[in-house]
Amino acid sequence: MSIARIEGRVQPARSGDPKRVGPYRIIGRLGSGGMGTVHAGLDPAGLRVAVKVIHPAQAEDHEFRARFRREVQLSSRVHGPCLIPLLAADPDAETPWLATAYAPGLTLDQHLAAHGALTGGTLFAFATGTAQALAAIHAAGVVHRDVKPQNVVLTPAGPRVLDFGIAPMPPTAPP
Repeated sequence: MSIARIEGRVQPARSGDPKRVGPYRIIGRLGSGGMGTVHAGLDPAGLRVAVKVIHPAQAEDHEFRARFRREVQLSSRVHGPCLIPLLAADPDAETPWLATAYAPGLTLDQHLAAHGALTGGTLFAFATGTAQALAAIHAAGVVHRDVKPQNVVLTPAGPRVLDFGIAPMPPTAPP
């Protein structure tokens, strides 16, 4: 049985998708957005990862590339129990990319479409975990500018916030 069948979020790779990105073997696709495509991959030890590959048109834009480089630098500072860790990145590659741990489960929007609203303890666990993730992000001096249902994965261990549209926090004004 393929991973795509086991984990409904992983779709088959498409024609033209890379076979490898950095040290990762690409086995499918997780999604695509304005910035790039997120692929399902395996590291050299066979562990599952998510690899975001920037769209070629974006990679040619020097301002965008600088912003992506900054995103990678800031993402490497952020750690917490409800976050997905950055594993590796190459913002200077011909096609820039970054890799994170893979989080199994549906995104919040997928869960809502398939199962309806969260309720009771599940809702409270979701809210608590998401708040912990945002607190860890802010403690690292970063603002997550893209919190939305597509950027929260409901894993068996609780929610995981991903895909930063990030910027450094503004300096605190003196009292």
